[in-house]
Amino acid sequence: MVEKKTQRIILSCVAVALFLRPLIAAENPVISMDLLPTISYQAKDDRWTKLMHANLSVSLSSKRVGNVRGEVVLKGNSLTPVTSFDDVVYKAYFKARFPSFRLTAGKTRLSWGDGMLFNAGDVLYGSNSTSVSLTQAELRSTTNWLASANYPLGFFSFAEAVVMPSETQDPTDMMFGARYYTTVKDMKVEVGYASKDPSTSVRVHKPYLSLQGNLGFDWYLASSVAIPVAGDIAKESGESWMISAGLFHLVTLPLDRSLTLRLELLTRPFGKWETGPVADGTAAILLYPELALSYSPSLSFSLRSIISPLDLSAMSTLGMSWNIFDAFNLFGSLSLATGDEGDLFAWITTDPTDPTLPDFTKPSFSATVGSNWVF
Repeated sequence: MVEKKTQRIILSCVAVALFLRPLIAAENPVISMDLLPTISYQAKDDRWTKLMHANLSVSLSSKRVGNVRGEVVLKGNSLTPVTSFDDVVYKAYFKARFPSFRLTAGKTRLSWGDGMLFNAGDVLYGSNSTSVSLTQAELRSTTNWLASANYPLGFFSFAEAVVMPSETQDPTDMMFGARYYTTVKDMKVEVGYASKDPSTSVRVHKPYLSLQGNLGFDWYLASSVAIPVAGDIAKESGESWMISAGLFHLVTLPLDRSLTLRLELLTRPFGKWETGPVADGTAAILLYPELALSYSPSLSFSLRSIISPLDLSAMSTLGMSWNIFDAFNLFGSLSLATGDEGDLFAWITTDPTDPTLPDFTKPSFSATVGSNWVF
């Protein structure tokens, strides 16, 4: 059964690539294909599962000349059914350069604040959830339809405004925001605001502040709060207050090797600081350490973890990537959850809709040996 499904996935990828062959006349077309055979173990019912996961992406970029540039990126994978236009279109946007400002419109991502996993300054998309796969190169990659205008105010300063349509298609529910970016001596200062309607609740106002600098190592710090327009405003605002911080350092080693060190922290000062099981959306403190070794230009290793100190649980992933030749890569990963039942990263997890059933989206252990080809 698995072999037949694998064959269908490969044939589907090839068929899509052939179908898109006429588009290769575009500037810098890039097609990427991942084949990810995975074995996972779910401790709740002592069950092993084998899965063939495939990803396919096609990126078409315009020429890097003139005042207008654009990009279209189509993505699909074997685990996610296609039910809408947005399930396939990952990016589709253009950037136009006018004499006094820059315009961006379409489906893309704006990076506000700093942080690879935890970023309190990301008030547009939210970078505080632990529901991510540590095997991904890019941990935060959500995109949305938007229109933004960027007004340069100097060599290292600008102001930016953005609007995003709502899921309800009601103009009164749209999200809008603005930020100001500048430098003070050697420190980057970013301050902004977003007004967001989560569709299922009241509109919230989300101001934020983000700082970034270097003291022999890169550091970054951000803080934000979500202020509702109704309800218990003081209590809900306090509970939503988040602070994120990070340290990053690159160590150069002999023989053209390097070691990358990163540590990020997310804290909710008015969260629940009691020891014991915590929830993803209310955890008072979370840590993200990352260690990456570039052993050679073609071989690298990484160790990533999300740690919940209050319940002493963690999700850890050990990864390896080997560029054999050209744009063909082999990679592998081992992921392990270490925590008691009920913890944020429990060895035995349950489906939140039915505690008697296992949640296979959070395996206790998983191993992947896959390949990637870019052409």
